[in-house]
Amino acid sequence: MPTNPKPPSASSAPRGWRVDPIPSRAAYRDDAGNIRIPVWLSKNGEHAADTEMVLLPSEADLLADHLAHAIGSGARNILHEIMQGTASLHGPGVALAQRDSPERP
Repeated sequence: MPTNPKPPSASSAPRGWRVDPIPSRAAYRDDAGNIRIPVWLSKNGEHAADTEMVLLPSEADLLADHLAHAIGSGARNILHEIMQGTASLHGPGVALAQRDSPERP
């Protein structure tokens, strides 16, 4: 007599490949000018490797645009300022942006 397969539980890992950023390692620019993002690769919920996503600066900018759009409209401005060097990070979720002119509040 055939048995009914179990429905997938909410705690079961997604099937297939998954790429996750490594929270303890920051993205950085290498000597060739490429942007390197440390990531974990897993397949069917099992860790497969630690590696890096290597992007040209233009590809990293495009990725930042897409991520900012997914997060919300205000994120692009601060990401752009951080990338241009007119803002600095001071801790998790804390960024300091310079004013353009004294007239702006």
